[in-house]
Amino acid sequence: MVERLLHNWHGYVKLRLHGYSPERFLNLCNARKLEIWGILCKDGDYEFFMTVPGYRKVKPLVRKSRVRLRILERYGLPFFLYRNRKRKLFGAGLAGFFVFLYVMSLFVWDIEFEGNYHYTYDTLIRYLADQDVDYGMYKKRIDCEELESGFRAHFPEITWVSARVSGTRLLIHIKENEVISTLPEKDETPCDLVAAKPGVITSMIVRQGIAQVAIGDEVEAGQVLVKGIVPIVNDAEEVVNQYTVRADADVTARTVNGYSKSFPLMHTERVATGRTRRGWYLKAGKASFTFLVPAWGEQQWDYVMEERQLKLFSNFYLPFYLGDIKGKEMSAYDRKYTEEELKDIAGREKELFAEKLTEKGVQILENNDRIETSATKCTITGQFVTLEQIQKAAPLAQEEIIPNIEPEETKATQ
Repeated sequence: MVERLLHNWHGYVKLRLHGYSPERFLNLCNARKLEIWGILCKDGDYEFFMTVPGYRKVKPLVRKSRVRLRILERYGLPFFLYRNRKRKLFGAGLAGFFVFLYVMSLFVWDIEFEGNYHYTYDTLIRYLADQDVDYGMYKKRIDCEELESGFRAHFPEITWVSARVSGTRLLIHIKENEVISTLPEKDETPCDLVAAKPGVITSMIVRQGIAQVAIGDEVEAGQVLVKGIVPIVNDAEEVVNQYTVRADADVTARTVNGYSKSFPLMHTERVATGRTRRGWYLKAGKASFTFLVPAWGEQQWDYVMEERQLKLFSNFYLPFYLGDIKGKEMSAYDRKYTEEELKDIAGREKELFAEKLTEKGVQILENNDRIETSATKCTITGQFVTLEQIQKAAPLAQEEIIPNIEPEETKATQ
């Protein structure tokens, strides 16, 4: 690759060798270390390539070996400049192009974040905009150290930041804290545990409080499961005092979760007609130009656009974007759902509801669904028999709290 660039820089020629002793000429060139490549025998003659500095040194060798050399083609920068020496506008355009590239290289045209999971790209870009860092900014105005300290101070979950400018890109590498920075405060307020939904108790582990139900009991929503009022009794089984706690228990019950969805039996179907369109658009900064032939008629079109930013090298991005627009014509008509389609919809609804239950840690035991249709509407209903924890915190019943209970010893003394 380097040799090829040097050949084009200094220029090289394609030669045809003809004469009495061409092999002697080639040997003489090899002895004087003159570079020759691409040797090809053609019609009894030899064709090969030689650099311009090497060609200038072969005149004595040509006479000595009694051969003739004829230049077939010329390549490289010196010959290109000579052929275009009178094309002043071309030279001015070429020089202007390199000046344009140099000016573009002084600004940032692309910002990339790496390692961000908790904070989205839009959130980080908005923060940069608040710090007056944006696309098209002069590179020398960017203080990478100040950006790094600003990110760490503004975003508590970011533990390490590295910012650098490479080419026309601002690269910001982020490492976020994977450990929760603050633990939620534990609520110690006294409370009862009540049933969040009806069910049949299958297991019960009480850690704090007094259980009010047993395994096998059927409970209703709102029924107290574990009391947060703990009585203190004497030998005669009389309540002499009490204290309140925050009830804590795991109460698992067999429950029924249902779902229902209704929708019109008629629906609009859209199908592709087979006609397509193709277009392009160019965006430069905030200005954009679209090249798309107008569509005639009342048909609907669906478009898909793919955009890419122009770049010269891996890190030399330009403020220009090219977009490829693909469109297909769609035709719409109304029709009823078929039985197979209704079964598919019912299956998707069941899977979606089961997924939501599983995410909450609910164990599914049984499930069934039903499809009911009328002239204009379809209703899908389903039920899941599940095992799940049903306890939830509720305030203590104030009427059950005894305000003041004096011990028996105090009464006897009085």
